[in-house]
Amino acid sequence: MTPPPPGRVDPDLADRLTDAVLLSGLPVAFGEEGPGVRIRPARPTADSDRCAGAAALDWLPSPRLSGAAAMAEPGQPAGPAREVVGTAMENALAEFLPAFGLEAARDGSGRELRVGPPALPAAGLRVPPGVLAARPAGPTPAELGLPIALLDTLRRSAALAGLPLAAHLGGTGITLAPCPPTGDRDAAGAADLGWNPSRRLADLADSDRPEAPVAATARAAVDAAMRHALGTALRACGTELRWLHALQRLRVYGESVPTIRR
Repeated sequence: MTPPPPGRVDPDLADRLTDAVLLSGLPVAFGEEGPGVRIRPARPTADSDRCAGAAALDWLPSPRLSGAAAMAEPGQPAGPAREVVGTAMENALAEFLPAFGLEAARDGSGRELRVGPPALPAAGLRVPPGVLAARPAGPTPAELGLPIALLDTLRRSAALAGLPLAAHLGGTGITLAPCPPTGDRDAAGAADLGWNPSRRLADLADSDRPEAPVAATARAAVDAAMRHALGTALRACGTELRWLHALQRLRVYGESVPTIRR
């Protein structure tokens, strides 16, 4: 197979990356404006850097966060927040993409997260077309009785980071659920965070199709990676969160230091 010319991503690799990102529940950014995962050609760091056809992945947060960071107003934490969000999301991609048959790693300089075209065609996870299974939508966060102030804080932070917030428990993106009775004395007014991948991935993982075990493995990898990333990214955007090791839960408590002054 002839490699693509410099400055272009291998077409099959670009298709597979786009599908994997969308299956995970994350958006794909097109052009220079987010939010979402930008898939672009890898940039060689030296003459010996053979990266023809390879892709580099960036996380682009909301235009509002990017604009505030670019303005670099004194006392604004938007610049550091953008860096923290980008690193957290790129780490999540590196963590879950192998479950889709795509290996991601930093280049020699550590600046780019790269995915190279495989030497041999890899099976990976290909989700066949089909009708989505009928699933109950589930209650909305408001119907679960979660505090309005908490929901507003999370919506604001998620929007800044560029992360989708599920409209209901069965939706794609960040999910919220009331805290179960535990020994956490601060649980009143708090909620537990989770992540739902796309309906396509969830339906395949729960089906009796031959691809279901691979899909279930991919769903578990996405869930673990996104839990790691959410705590870091949302905290950088003004939400107070804590990882409760004993319960294996990510819990949100409300607003911390705002990333962008209102």
